[in-house]
Amino acid sequence: MFGRTRLLTAFTTPRLTVRPWEPVLDDTAARHLLEARLPTLLTPAVLEHLPPDFGPESGPCGIAHWIEARRKKAQVSLVERNSELIGLLFLFSPEGETTRHLGYLLCEDDWGQGYASELVQGLVAHLQNGPPQILHAGVSVDNPASACVLLKAGFSEDRPNTQDDIRRFTLAID
Repeated sequence: MFGRTRLLTAFTTPRLTVRPWEPVLDDTAARHLLEARLPTLLTPAVLEHLPPDFGPESGPCGIAHWIEARRKKAQVSLVERNSELIGLLFLFSPEGETTRHLGYLLCEDDWGQGYASELVQGLVAHLQNGPPQILHAGVSVDNPASACVLLKAGFSEDRPNTQDDIRRFTLAID
């Protein structure tokens, strides 16, 4: 799905380590730990501003199915603070598009501490070392904090779309 030059590699910020989740998913013990941790991250409050079908299914295989669905659609990275998982970073490349779509989520306990801004600004800085690309992001109109995160990282707001309740943002990385 992703060309070699477009794969996101690990990067760090002053407080965060961001690394692809593929090695964790390929290690049985590490994957089990991740599957145990994800339900505490994917809470109703965290999922509130995301698309309705983004959350995991209920039941014993819900998290495993959720992981596989994300794995097929996006490049996912673990966001860690002091080796503790506090969030996920998603880069989607819709088929037929040359742009990438950014998504992220953070544990509710870590909101309001500047981690989202640090994460997105760190991602932008990291991507500036690679080929030029365009990032898009969408934010629910009732989630102004995420809109501020994107604006602080250099994104520009696109023209409003009156068809839905999503604010859209774009950033060209040269």
